[in-house]
Order: sequence, then structure tokens, then C-alpha cells
Amino acid sequence: MRLSVENLSFGYRNQSVLKNIDLTFPDAGLTVLLGGNGCGKTTLLHTLAGLLTPKEGRVLLEQAPFSSLGRKAIARKLALLPQMTSAPAGVTVRELVMQGRFPWQTWWRQWSKADQQAVDSAIQATGIEDLVERPLEQLSGGQRQRCWVAMTLAQDTPLLLLDEPTTYLDIAHQVELMNLIAQLCAQGKSVITVLHDLNQAAAYADHMIMMKEGSIYAQGDVENVFTQDNLKVVFNLDADIIREPRRQQLLCVPHTDHDGIVADSPMPVAKVG
Repeated sequence: MRLSVENLSFGYRNQSVLKNIDLTFPDAGLTVLLGGNGCGKTTLLHTLAGLLTPKEGRVLLEQAPFSSLGRKAIARKLALLPQMTSAPAGVTVRELVMQGRFPWQTWWRQWSKADQQAVDSAIQATGIEDLVERPLEQLSGGQRQRCWVAMTLAQDTPLLLLDEPTTYLDIAHQVELMNLIAQLCAQGKSVITVLHDLNQAAAYADHMIMMKEGSIYAQGDVENVFTQDNLKVVFNLDADIIREPRRQQLLCVPHTDHDGIVADSPMPVAKVG
């Protein structure tokens, strides 16, 4: 599923957020968007999903401009998990996940066996079988996040847009979710996600895009983008890039002074051991 943008710019009133972006995303695999707070990652993701209309340029899905496609046509090809989510009071987890099938419903085609299979598969994939009859508002933040991921998966689109999908999840569930995303990519899906965990991004990304001040600063494979120089420019972070011993994946190790405080950071970092 080819997604691209041409000369894309967006802003709010007099504030420019995205500036003359040209991108073509890979047809499959995991693309990770990285950048400091306020650099435009979420705005770009929402523009890719058709929630925001560019001030200049256009978004193309399979070489067709969004403006020529209906909302349901787009929703059958891409699904968005936003950073901020909400649901009506009293909605159960099962009902929430079932909403992922809305783009496939028409007045002549109601709930089908395929819809049920998609919902059941999403519930199983996210490990929420024991939550399906509970109201969403009674769940913890991490549990709710897994339910929203299940709803997104139930939409069963070839392209997924995920804005910080590991938010609220403990480390074990973060790893489970990232492994699930990797499995989906191995099956041919294309996933574009915003992540804040640099090492998580380096471990899972097939393609990496670094943004700075509303523009694309660097893009490509992890080896070429996840560098000491790029981290310094994009995040103002002094760090070493090393390889972990088991799989030789790249790791970012921030510099610290002798008191265990990360360089250029006002926040102390606790020593381990």
C-alpha cells in the first residue's frame, strides 16, 4: 500500500508546523517517526490519515489524492491509532473493538462472519480476552491502550498509523506490542508509528525518519539514520551508539557526568546497582 506526500505544508493560523515535506513510505515494514516534542510528528501522522487538510501539497494513497477518495474508502486502506483516545461511557471492550469494523458496514452488508473473525483475531492478538465484557472506563491506562490497539487491528487494513502506541504500557506489554507489530509487518502490512523510546525504535524499525522543526532532517535505514551526529542535532542529545551483544542491534547510551546526571539535562538519573 503506497502512501506518499508531495510538497506538504500545514500550520495553525500563523504558525507553521509542517514545511514542504516530500516523502514516499515503504510498501511494507515498520517506519518509525522520531523527533523532539513539537517537531510535527503527530501533525504529520494526522495529515497522513486525512484528519488534517494540508495548506499546500497533497497526500497520495496508491497515487490517488485523498481529495478524490471517500472517507470509507480511505478507512478500508489505513487505520489510525491516535495519541489521545475517548469512548462513550459504558462502552464495553468488545463493543469498542467491534467499532473497528465500521468502515466495512453498509446498509446492504451488516455484521458478517468476516467481521467476527477480524474482531476475534484482534482480541486474541492483543491478549485482552479476559477484558472483553468489562466497561472500558473501569480499566487501567495500559489495559485501555491494548483495547484501542485491538480496535485498530480489527479494522484490518494494509496500512496502520500508530501515534505512540506503547503509551501507558508496562515494559513487558511494550515488548509484546512491538513484537506483534513486527509480526504484522512480516505478514506484509505497512506500519508507520511515532515512538519516543530511541532504543525501541532502533531495535524494531525497518525505516527511520527523523524530524526537526517541521521538516525531515534524515531518513533511511537504522544504520544510516540512528547516528551520534543525528541524535545531537535532532534531540540535542550527547550519546554513544553501541551494539548490544546478543543481536548486535544499535543502542543509544546518553553521556553522564560523574554524579550520574545525563549531560545537558536538569533531571537526575538514578544509578543502578
